[in-house]
Amino acid sequence: MPAQQPQYSPKQVAVALSASESSVKRWCDQGAIPTIRTVGGHRKITLEGLQDFLRRTDRNLESPQALGLPSQQTRRGGPVPGGDDPDQRLFRNALASGDEDTCRRVVWKRVRSGELRSEVAGYLVTDAMHGFGQAWDCDQLDAYQERRGCDICIRLINELRGDLPPIADNAAVAIGGAPEGDPYQLPTALVELSLREAGWNAVSLGSNLPTDSFLQAILDYQPQLVWLSVSTISDTSSFVSEQNRLAEHISDDVSLLVGGRALSSELRPQLRYTAHCDGLRNLVDLASMIRPVGGL
Repeated sequence: MPAQQPQYSPKQVAVALSASESSVKRWCDQGAIPTIRTVGGHRKITLEGLQDFLRRTDRNLESPQALGLPSQQTRRGGPVPGGDDPDQRLFRNALASGDEDTCRRVVWKRVRSGELRSEVAGYLVTDAMHGFGQAWDCDQLDAYQERRGCDICIRLINELRGDLPPIADNAAVAIGGAPEGDPYQLPTALVELSLREAGWNAVSLGSNLPTDSFLQAILDYQPQLVWLSVSTISDTSSFVSEQNRLAEHISDDVSLLVGGRALSSELRPQLRYTAHCDGLRNLVDLASMIRPVGGL
């Protein structure tokens, strides 16, 4: 049996918010604070209802101890920085608070308006992750919020992928992922979604993948295209050595596309690849140019 949520009186919540009791009662009656009524007609506020109010109004608890809560449970920071588009702002702040349903509504609203699934995902997810990075640097987000946000984005990307039409039997094959030492899953998942929407039989191999695993996958899948998504590099010399080893073992008729925020203009001349991609749109355009005859 699930544990019953704590319930607070308007007076307790008023003390915690440093607001007047009359204001809290008015917010309750207006529906701003989700409220339940006792048999005797008294207002009661659950912890979940209070957290919903704090999230929507961007408030903090000034005195959480009045509710028996430790000070660590106050909300950290303010809105997550990012783009000015209202959909971007709503998506990234909902993501930070773990509101998956709101994130999903924003995504599908734009898809139903006619935008490509991959463009919607890239537009919203990339903006949110950049904002999360800035918020992390300013101590506005906790580690669990960033990891929870990534998990939500992966689920949404998988939903978009599952909604695509079936891939043609003669579709060209593409595989890729993030190299060893790079734990970021979202960039390579976005590449997979973009290429599949463009008609490729694309498979993301995941993140933190050793070079030998890449090479084995190339033998198994016999792809026409391999992508390498690089978000972070812990050891530059080792990365350069392994990336070039990968390139040396790829046959001339297989294209190697690389991209990611870690591939600086100073680093790229040390690497071997077919083309560097500045973003998802650029990657899809390049992929369409190199797709072999017979692929859709």
